[in-house]
Amino acid sequence: MSCIKTDLIQKYIDKAGTEKETDTVRKHIAVCRECNARLTELQHRADEVKKALNILVSDEVAIPGFIEPVGISKTPETTRIKKYVISLAAASVLICIGMAVMFNLKTPKRQQIVVVHTVDREINANQTAAKQKMEINIIDVNGKVTSYP
Repeated sequence: MSCIKTDLIQKYIDKAGTEKETDTVRKHIAVCRECNARLTELQHRADEVKKALNILVSDEVAIPGFIEPVGISKTPETTRIKKYVISLAAASVLICIGMAVMFNLKTPKRQQIVVVHTVDREINANQTAAKQKMEINIIDVNGKVTSYP
């Protein structure tokens, strides 16, 4: 029977091996004095390292008590939150009103522009579009016509 490797024994100590590996180590250690001695030595080294790292200390953690400061008035957290929400809502309303007023002041009166395409002349198909005669008529809101040749 061949002895098991040290890394397999270390897995057994760390409880990181599979069930098959754990069974193999248990069965082999039961019959092999050399591997049993290696297991004991590796377990002793692991315990020494854990002690050095302070891992074997209990998991209990002492949490100190809270001492409330004297002379400071406490505002309930819900009251603070309510005040914050109300202040935020009021500021939002004021900003919206201000923006509406500014928008109405800055917006010029709209004018309607209508583009009408008409051709009142004959078009010479032998000339380019740049050489054709074109006239632009602009009619304002009062009905005044301005022509641009």
